[in-house]
Amino acid sequence: MPIDPKQSAVLYTQAKIFLSDMDDDTRFHMGATRRDARLQAIEREIEEKGTYTHTEAELKFGVQWAWRNSNRCIGRHMWRTLKVRDCRHIEDREGVLQALHEHVTSAWQGGAIHSVISVFPPRQPGEPGRPDPVRIANHQLLRYAGFEQEDGQVVGDPHSTEFTARMLQQGWAPQQRGAYTPLPWSIWIHDKETEPEDHFAAHPELFPEIKITHPDYPGIDALGLRWYAIPVISEMALVIGGITYPCAPFNGWYMGTEIANRNFCDAGRYNLVKPVAIAMGLDTSSDRTLWKDQALTAINQAVLHSFDAAKVRIGDHHELGAQFERFCEIEADAGRRLNGDWSWLTPPLSGSISPQFHREFNNAVESHTNFFYQRSPQEDVAARQSTASEEGAVRSEDPFHLEHQHETPRCPYGFDRISKVLPLKRRKPRRVGGHN
Repeated sequence: MPIDPKQSAVLYTQAKIFLSDMDDDTRFHMGATRRDARLQAIEREIEEKGTYTHTEAELKFGVQWAWRNSNRCIGRHMWRTLKVRDCRHIEDREGVLQALHEHVTSAWQGGAIHSVISVFPPRQPGEPGRPDPVRIANHQLLRYAGFEQEDGQVVGDPHSTEFTARMLQQGWAPQQRGAYTPLPWSIWIHDKETEPEDHFAAHPELFPEIKITHPDYPGIDALGLRWYAIPVISEMALVIGGITYPCAPFNGWYMGTEIANRNFCDAGRYNLVKPVAIAMGLDTSSDRTLWKDQALTAINQAVLHSFDAAKVRIGDHHELGAQFERFCEIEADAGRRLNGDWSWLTPPLSGSISPQFHREFNNAVESHTNFFYQRSPQEDVAARQSTASEEGAVRSEDPFHLEHQHETPRCPYGFDRISKVLPLKRRKPRRVGGHN
């Protein structure tokens, strides 16, 4: 395919901005001579191939910088600790399975969870009709199934119903269909969907779960709640210096509100606010008794208590919010822009007493290096197959076209009191913005 000069120019510009950011980091400082030489090599490679290959150092900095640029992530003050696994050479199913197995093992660490990313081969810029080497269709590597019943009720996680149905259609035969059945992995190789891999059935030790109990409300214990320990986002794409990696699963560790407020209590998820309130013996006859507020607080207490009792790393929204505030101050003092999405950085519990509530954030997206949402592999394949004969029609809404504005991803990272890398510096209260 002929190389488009306009696309090449855009890619080179993105690479140049990225390399400048990298050079500003003291760990990767190159100096003007080495930086210019590297840029010249990148320019030649783009002219010849329409793309360029990141060095190991560029890959390491790139994934960390993408995390740092993630507008919705409140845990990114720890961006320099992300461990990078270079899987760019892997393009076969067995190799991917082994790499994912090693990823979860490396992340778990017996509960002292480490933040890890595994980066698989990149997409070829300017060739939307070319299949992606590797894709993972799962939202997360560890996730519960959602089995839709004939009456419309769902056993398990309603968020997973469509994906669960597809896995069943593809031949998945789970041993049990309960509220907490681990999903299999769906791996796509060069646009070919491979059979579901029920990896956790063979390796249950890679799916560590925490039983949720409360120190003061045994009724909550009786609900039999549980949640998995490691959030490994696997459906998103990583972009570094204009190069898209469509498969780059990454994990941090949970913040309590993610499990308690969102996974357990969102109406479209397990919807447990009222069951928890009843288990506590609360008066649910009127919202004015604030039973919902009490139930939310209690389930958050239960999640934090349970993870702590199991000695599994988890963050809480108060300390994490204080750490992020300190991070904002450090970046501002250094003259570095830090963008953010206020609606995501403000926690879903006790929001008004978090530092983020009283800040205004610029939600502009750093597009040259970041994490992005992308269409599912089956949607991409269907688009290519249905429009292959229409010139320019394939991936006409490609979210990674660098001239487009991008929606920023949700980042699952939460970092607890173990990571006191940024001591909180108290400042006099001040009002920034107009939130009431």
